[in-house]
Amino acid sequence: SNLNELQPVHGEEQQSSCDECGDSFSQEQILIAHRHIHSGERPFCCNGCSKNKRLKTKQSLGEQDISDLFSDELSDVPCERSSDSDSDSGSDRGQQRIVATDTESESESESESDSSSDKSAGSNIEGTDTWGKLDKTPALGQFTGNPGVKQIPSDPTQMSEVAELFFGDSFFDMLCQETNRYYLQHREEYDRSYKVLKWVDVTSAEMKKFFAIIFLMGHTKKEYLKEYWSTDPFLEIPIFGKLMSRKRFEQIWWCLHFNDNELQPQSTSRLFKIQPLLNFFVEKFQTVYKPNQHLSLNESVIPWRGRLHMRTYNPGKLTKYGLLVRVVTESTSGYIGNLEIYSGEGKKLQETIVSVLEPYLDQNYHVYQDNYYNSVATAEYLLSRKVRVCGTIRVNRGLPPDLKEECKSLKRGETTFRRKGDILLQSWRDTRVVNMISTIHNSSMVDVQKRHGQVKKPVCISEYNMFMKGVDRADQHLAYYSLPWKTVKWTKKVALWLINCAIFNSFFAFKNLNPHSKLKYKAFLLNVAKAWATDHMVAAEPAADTVLARPGPCTPTPRRPHFDPPGRLSGDMRKHTLSKIVKSEHFKGKQPSRQCRVCAFHKKRSRTAYICKFCVMPLHRGECFEKYHTLKHF
Repeated sequence: SNLNELQPVHGEEQQSSCDECGDSFSQEQILIAHRHIHSGERPFCCNGCSKNKRLKTKQSLGEQDISDLFSDELSDVPCERSSDSDSDSGSDRGQQRIVATDTESESESESESDSSSDKSAGSNIEGTDTWGKLDKTPALGQFTGNPGVKQIPSDPTQMSEVAELFFGDSFFDMLCQETNRYYLQHREEYDRSYKVLKWVDVTSAEMKKFFAIIFLMGHTKKEYLKEYWSTDPFLEIPIFGKLMSRKRFEQIWWCLHFNDNELQPQSTSRLFKIQPLLNFFVEKFQTVYKPNQHLSLNESVIPWRGRLHMRTYNPGKLTKYGLLVRVVTESTSGYIGNLEIYSGEGKKLQETIVSVLEPYLDQNYHVYQDNYYNSVATAEYLLSRKVRVCGTIRVNRGLPPDLKEECKSLKRGETTFRRKGDILLQSWRDTRVVNMISTIHNSSMVDVQKRHGQVKKPVCISEYNMFMKGVDRADQHLAYYSLPWKTVKWTKKVALWLINCAIFNSFFAFKNLNPHSKLKYKAFLLNVAKAWATDHMVAAEPAADTVLARPGPCTPTPRRPHFDPPGRLSGDMRKHTLSKIVKSEHFKGKQPSRQCRVCAFHKKRSRTAYICKFCVMPLHRGECFEKYHTLKHF
């Protein structure tokens, strides 16, 4: 009974002692089980796996050796105080705290000494479910990703044809369709303004010219949009006016759209307005090129400070406010393979990681990511999907307690680790403790060349620094000649960012197809802009557009500039000649005339039919013409 078992304890009776080591036990059956440690005998057989076991008491095991602690009635353990009844004694199950351990890895030799047998039992108590200090090199599977450009253009040396792999006619047709539809849906609101042009449906060729102008804007930064069409000689860039009038550009920009608004009530996605564009580019990124084995997963930010549910704030980033984008890139080049825009849908972090890595699962890719994405649970799941990870890890993401304590006593340059199967947790102290998780590397150290000499680092840290720069490389190129312009609609901001990513991927695909080319990103952008602007399918401009060119015998005379040209006082009167104003095809009068520049300065309403061909300025013959070209204050 329970009372009979407790009385020897309170009565301070002599406890049973082991003859070999002198340890004392309160119960005889535990002493019998303890003696098997010294004898090396395994008298018990597991019914589940048919392996021979021996039983160890908690007193003979250290904290790290205990893999499982349970209490149960083991019928094979002899007990002197056995009851005549066949029923189990609950107190007996509670008193026995015995651990079953697999000793299959122990030496089979019976001639080993008792001490070596005891050490072997203690060192092999952990299995694949526990952390230990026994290191190994993981067996990395064969990479089956098949990297390289998968869609070859007809002429790989032509930059415009390589860009067509990521854009194509379907892209421009989609934008034209949605832009023209958006105008029809908001015609009344648009026509209410009396200064706008009459709407003409946008064609694919004109949409190419529109984006060619946006690419050129990335090369020449100006504070205001109107300055690109300025006629001030010190600010003028003639190519913008030659490609498209400012009013037509503003007209297309105002109506630029990417999805049908009438379908929005049927969708609950916050990314509905850009979803077709997002799906189009993600599909192109995944099919045109397959990345190499080393990938990097990180976040990028689309700048946006307006009011938006999806806007995030990250004080650690250079761009603190904006839309968060999870990006997977090739580590060595920065090629953007997949991306996912955060929309505040409440997905768990591991679901997001698996979703953005979906095209690379089950192919033995190596993914490098920072401590925001890493955890032991995520590493275990990705390992089951044949994706290996490496990166920094936070202490609350699965680090064992003994490793946390051991890190506190590390000195600079020292390291410690724990391993469970293929998962390695390694800590190394530099100026502070760096915690790493890797399913790729072992715990070995390598020499790294620094400014003041060589430093020993864990190999996982060395390769993490080498392969974690993929997203940063992409952001670096996207920031050089960025396309995003000031706008009150976040959809246009995201669309221009996606187009910027597509043109960068086009540049990398061109470099991959032409490995000996020394072309720079700026030159690639300029060549694509030229190809789109001079497309042979470009249609005629709308009626309100004008061409800024010197007037000729058949060329309609352009409007006069807002500023006086600097060459008007050059003194060389041979180049200043008067000619008749040439009417345009839409002029209905007999003879076109314009307000004289000198008379207008003196607030006189007097029109003239002549213009200076060099200054492109309407002037009266005689006194007005002479004053304008000889006097500073005419």
